[in-house]
Amino acid sequence: MLGNVEIRRLGVEDVPECMKLITDRGWAWTPAQWEMMLALGPGYGAFDSSGLLGTALTTPYPEMQAISGVLVASWAGRRGIGTRLMSEVLEIDPSVLYATAMGEPLYARLGFHPVGETADFHGVFGGEPAGVSRAGTPSDAAALAELDREVSGYTRPVLWERLLDPASPYAVLVSDGGVIATRPNPDGVTIGPLIAPSASAACEMITDVAAGAGRVRVDTHDADVAAFLLERGFEKRGGGCTLMVRGSADVPGDRSRYFAPASHALG
Repeated sequence: MLGNVEIRRLGVEDVPECMKLITDRGWAWTPAQWEMMLALGPGYGAFDSSGLLGTALTTPYPEMQAISGVLVASWAGRRGIGTRLMSEVLEIDPSVLYATAMGEPLYARLGFHPVGETADFHGVFGGEPAGVSRAGTPSDAAALAELDREVSGYTRPVLWERLLDPASPYAVLVSDGGVIATRPNPDGVTIGPLIAPSASAACEMITDVAAGAGRVRVDTHDADVAAFLLERGFEKRGGGCTLMVRGSADVPGDRSRYFAPASHALG
């Protein structure tokens, strides 16, 4: 039973409590990621007298909304909190999310179905950069937002303005027909999004950001990119994530050029 649990909008003042849930569940989100997600769309938290029990975030795009950050504290399980939070964000369809193995049964019960998956690869790249990319600047925002719309299927110009902001923790590199970004994580950097005209071009772009970057994480569905990473000493971790949608047959865009998502949170 939920008892005296209140569902309300999250604000930046709640980020320290959100980070307690991150630690509890072993996720790798940073405070900066929480702040960006809360700036891009509404987030909801379940609270009782003890504090924050769970969260759910949504990032609205014209094509569909991306749901993320669905966390319930280990000490608050079996109280229906995850279902209650999801009901708060499922008033809009279609919806998309990346599900862990733990969350997938819940989302299936709520009407989501799988349309893809990613596996996560971790490693230290020991080679040289290919030199096919240049640093992105705020003047690239409009062109990259249009490229992203074609490939991911999502219209999200505000995201690109934030990624290219000089104060952003993201680093963005641009190549001919492609873009790659990295963001800090507790162990090094995570790559995403990665848009490229081909798998071979994507691999070259990876070298431009991975060389000298320490430990690197890449989430990809592409077999050629996965093989490239494994050949260079990366290892496949965990069970990956399942891409699921509700209210639509599939995700939009030309996913053949989308080699890593902007993040599992952003789609």
